[in-house]
Amino acid sequence: MKKIMKSVAKNTVGFSLIIIGCIMIVTPGPGLFTILAGLYISSFPGKPRLVNRLKRTRFYCKYLVHVESKLKSKFKKKENKKE
Repeated sequence: MKKIMKSVAKNTVGFSLIIIGCIMIVTPGPGLFTILAGLYISSFPGKPRLVNRLKRTRFYCKYLVHVESKLKSKFKKKENKKE
């Protein structure tokens, strides 16, 4: 019974994140990141193929580079403050 409840809760949260991410794509916010998080959390047939397809999109690559550059700049700022 616990396993079924855990699966239902996990899929509910995952699909909620997917829906919120779709809304964030047209509004300001990390829409693609939220959709991918929802896809990773939820479980459904065809999930691996869909996730791989999304990762190959140009938008995903641009977004990933943007987030990566922001993270690198934050770490550089922290390193400079320690010195």
